[in-house]
Amino acid sequence: MDIVGRDDVARWEELVGQAGLGVAPPYRPRPGEVVYHIRAGELAVQVAERDLTGPLRELVAAVLAEAGGG
Repeated sequence: MDIVGRDDVARWEELVGQAGLGVAPPYRPRPGEVVYHIRAGELAVQVAERDLTGPLRELVAAVLAEAGGG
């Protein structure tokens, strides 16, 4: 999802900032488990669904809701 030029850029920047993408969560996927690849600018993490918590979960939920998948 590209936020450039959107009216709600500040909201998305805040969600990304709170998610702490600079510090990757543990990467411990199990067979068959959903793995999220999350990228914001130069920051990127991979996280298994069971480790998707707190602000990172909120960021993913917001993106999925925006895309109509949440």
